[in-house]
Amino acid sequence: MPSDRYGLSVTTTSPPALGAYDAGVEAALGWKANALDLFREATRLDPALAVAHAGAAACLFLEERFGEARAASEAAQAAATPGVSARERSYVNAVTLWTAGKVPEAEAAMRKHLAQYPRDLAIIQRLYFVFFWQGKFPAMLEATGELVRHHPESSYMLGMHAFALEEAGRCSDAVRLAEQAIANEPEDAWSIHALAHALYESAAFDAGVSRLPAAIELCRGLNWFQNHLWWHLVLMHLSRGEYAHVSELSQRLFERAPSSIAGDLHDSISLLWRLELTGHPPGDRWQPFTAIARDRIGRTGLLFHVAHVAMALAGGGDWASVDKQLALLRERAPKDPTGLMGEVTLPLVEGLHAFAARDWPRVIAKIEPLRPRIIELGGSRAQRDVFHDTLIEACFRASDMDRAERLLAERLHRRPDHFWVNRRQVRE
Repeated sequence: MPSDRYGLSVTTTSPPALGAYDAGVEAALGWKANALDLFREATRLDPALAVAHAGAAACLFLEERFGEARAASEAAQAAATPGVSARERSYVNAVTLWTAGKVPEAEAAMRKHLAQYPRDLAIIQRLYFVFFWQGKFPAMLEATGELVRHHPESSYMLGMHAFALEEAGRCSDAVRLAEQAIANEPEDAWSIHALAHALYESAAFDAGVSRLPAAIELCRGLNWFQNHLWWHLVLMHLSRGEYAHVSELSQRLFERAPSSIAGDLHDSISLLWRLELTGHPPGDRWQPFTAIARDRIGRTGLLFHVAHVAMALAGGGDWASVDKQLALLRERAPKDPTGLMGEVTLPLVEGLHAFAARDWPRVIAKIEPLRPRIIELGGSRAQRDVFHDTLIEACFRASDMDRAERLLAERLHRRPDHFWVNRRQVRE
């Protein structure tokens, strides 16, 4: 039986189909824009290639093309006949559980799959992000620490482990491993991303500003993730207190052609909100993102996304849509089996709305009790900061100085961004 570049069985009699599938896996691992096209080319060359259908399903699901993702998942399941290898059937099962929104079942299937097939980097990447969007960073670190020995030279694996190390607070280890990964493959976007995170959390803002542009420019053919890498550079400038430059970069990178792609949208909204927090309100620049958010109120599958929609609606002053979002969340919260929508997301959204309404005591009342649980909504430390920083700034604006000082001390101990250092100096 033929095998892919990782030595894993692939049931096909078409070498060109296998080549397209292999290229599709590499493209997906590398955040390339052509991953879906490559998987579809593989299924055109061999309609019975189950893993290629599953690869296409994953790409479509990530692009929120849910109807097409269901069709590709069904094609993968139909092709995963008893004549297909056990590895491929397991692969298809894991991916199609995930695209069906059965996250606990998908996580269990992926763990089981990797226990038997630890060389399957495509499933490693999928499990990695299942952990990411549940805030399961200890599980992410444990998994990558175990799996990295099966891929000691893969920049993709090294980069994934480096990011897990950074999220665990092991920034020096993360920098070392990310640099090793980039040396192996200078165009590996995720390893560059891991380096950006580790430099940022180390407060090495000058190093980030000097190193990231050249590294990002090397990456070619990326999907929306190219903008996310630039977003990390913008955070470096923000942390240095270069607010006018940050505003200009936001306009050039994110506001010139506002995107509804979830990753792009999160970055755009978060950046505008951070400008609000630092006393540089973007005003009418909210409006294109408020319009996009208005159309996405009903998308509550990813709770991290729900919070960003809330910021865009409130930031743009669309209070009718704010009320609509709150009503929907209150209706759906009792049906959420995890409890997160009602226990974490709804009060967080209410707190974000309150910040835009300048109701500082309500921001504190809603968000402070959530501090230990915000991680459960997923997102990185850098991404989740926007919620924690909203609370700190509300304390200052409410003149709740004892609380503000306590929270500020924690914040400065972790990373001394210019804005918060200045807050301390003004207070002193």
